[in-house]
Amino acid sequence: MEKRILYYTWNENSCEDCVTSLRALGAKVRLFEHRLSSYVTDGDFSEALKKELQKGYDLIFTFNFFPIISDMAEEMGLPYVFWVYDSPHHTLESESLKNSCNKGFLFDRALLDRYNSEGISNLFHMPLPCNTDRLNKVTSRIPSDIIHSDISFIGSLYTGQKDLYSRVSFLPDELRGYLSGIMQAQKLIYGLDLPDELMTDDICETMSRYVKADLGPGFNNCRYNILRDIVRTHVTAMERKELLILLAEFGKMYDYSVDLYSEQPLKGTSVNYRGIAENSTQMPQIFAASKINLNLTLRSIKSGIPLRVIDILGSGGFCMTNYQAELPEYFECGQDIVWFESREDLLEKAVYYLNNDEERSQIAYRGHELAAKIFDYKVLLPRILAQI
Repeated sequence: MEKRILYYTWNENSCEDCVTSLRALGAKVRLFEHRLSSYVTDGDFSEALKKELQKGYDLIFTFNFFPIISDMAEEMGLPYVFWVYDSPHHTLESESLKNSCNKGFLFDRALLDRYNSEGISNLFHMPLPCNTDRLNKVTSRIPSDIIHSDISFIGSLYTGQKDLYSRVSFLPDELRGYLSGIMQAQKLIYGLDLPDELMTDDICETMSRYVKADLGPGFNNCRYNILRDIVRTHVTAMERKELLILLAEFGKMYDYSVDLYSEQPLKGTSVNYRGIAENSTQMPQIFAASKINLNLTLRSIKSGIPLRVIDILGSGGFCMTNYQAELPEYFECGQDIVWFESREDLLEKAVYYLNNDEERSQIAYRGHELAAKIFDYKVLLPRILAQI
């Protein structure tokens, strides 16, 4: 029997791919679009959602978790399926996460383990998806205005409003020095989360006197985790800037260049700024046209494989990424993807693969095959629906 799915969309980039894939699997999907003013309480939204659900559905589906939708699903006795791809995603700290209607899927096993240890049993592990059929069509012809980069990086530099730590006006010198030591060390280490290890509850309690980190009514007291995420984001901001500049300077000796697609340039550096890449078409074409696509994982993703890696592989691009604990579960380094474990390792591998075209192309080919075999929507969605 075909499932009747109400899909709430908030203009996320994955909507079209997911809905198309659900329908291809035989599901009857209806989109629900409505302005949402609060994740917890919004009378107009709840009324409109309830009215729509009364038409008859088997489940509600969203990317990321919306407590207000979970509460309505609980009231209506419907399963609520959500697939989280943002990290951090603090709405998971809602008291509504315990609703019996929930079936949640997280791509970061370390995060899943944390919630499971807290008694949340309705969450499951699921890697993030791509639509290889669409990506194959988009990349079958590369327009002339797409730059064929040596090394390209597409992503945020986490500056300004996105870097909350840089906006903290005051911290005691001793605390700021301690946090600085953690961040300087974390930039050099992959596979181990130092904020978890070294930002003790006492440290976080002291920091919370100067940094507001409460989510408000309806949410658990998770300010220590939020403070750790603020530090992780600042590490990411420093790391991305430093590694891109390091690669570009190294490229002067080895005759290669680094192209950046982001919200702003790295002024005064050798990194070539190319503006913002449009997500659905331009971005996969850049992946396909670049010799090396660099992924630098947001540090709040402790073990999981970020969507950027899956996007690159699904587009047929060669992916070089920092090490993440879940990578070896699916990939072999140097066979279908390449990861680095230090700055020296990054520089050495960048030069090596830029000078070995055939090997690089074979790795990209095998990575694309794995994306279609393991990470495609039509592979992962049936696994999700089977949980209902």
